[in-house]
Amino acid sequence: MTKQFYVQTPKHVILLVLFLAALWGGNAPAMKFGLQEFQPIAAAAIRFTIGIVIVASWSIIRRIPLRPEPENYSRLFLLGTVFVAQIISFNWGTKLTEVGRASLLLNTYPLFIALLAHFFIQHDRLTAFKAIGLAVAFVGVCFIFYGKSETNLSTRYLGDLIILLSGFLLAMIHILLKRFMSRMHQFQLLFGQMAIGVPTYFVLSWFFEGGKAAYGFSYSSFLGLAYQGIVVAGFCFIVWVSVLKRYPPSRLSSLFFTTPLWGVLFGHLFFHEPITISLLVGATFVATGIFLVNRPIVVERSPN
Repeated sequence: MTKQFYVQTPKHVILLVLFLAALWGGNAPAMKFGLQEFQPIAAAAIRFTIGIVIVASWSIIRRIPLRPEPENYSRLFLLGTVFVAQIISFNWGTKLTEVGRASLLLNTYPLFIALLAHFFIQHDRLTAFKAIGLAVAFVGVCFIFYGKSETNLSTRYLGDLIILLSGFLLAMIHILLKRFMSRMHQFQLLFGQMAIGVPTYFVLSWFFEGGKAAYGFSYSSFLGLAYQGIVVAGFCFIVWVSVLKRYPPSRLSSLFFTTPLWGVLFGHLFFHEPITISLLVGATFVATGIFLVNRPIVVERSPN
């Protein structure tokens, strides 16, 4: 016989994830600044070189061993490969499209997470309320996405498609992290994917970008890259994997539907991209979707 009870994500965790969402909202604008001077793959190499130093330093301070058991090497190789593809597609796509659109399309990944988690994460099923909430939030993203664009049409659509692919790959990373956390410490996973990614980025940059990391130098491009390395690849990654260890990815990732709102806002402030009525309508749908997805859910367990 089973017993039903309600499980709800604690409010302080929701607020923390919303804060991370705001910081991640600055990722696309920071990348756009960085790409004004830096090559896309070289930018990834520099960004995650900074990130891996921060993760390793934090692990040493916390006395967390970073070397995995040999049987986990194949898992880290898979995670690192998806990680490399996700970051390169994000950088490349962001270079071709606008900041607001890049942020919007990348943050469709909670939809992919909810679908993938239904099949690959135990006790993280796609419930009716969760499906409705994700659908409503996605409608909000579509409203925000709608509008005029000043970017070349063919270039923009290519960039949009690449960013959408990046969103799917980001969802795969979240699912792999959640599955592998039962076998490895979350910092081993975080360090491992970067340890595979950083040398790969440098090698790919050498072959495809001629070994030239930057076209020139500007403070805005340098600060953009530093923000990505210290705040996003360092602080945000450390906090997120720590939260992901304890809570279902599909419920928490739904909160990242607020990230594109920040991305659009930063795009307006720094790149003068227009804010339209569709943004305000979309914001309402996004907020409603987050509320629906984060309703308490009923879980059945056998009594002890």
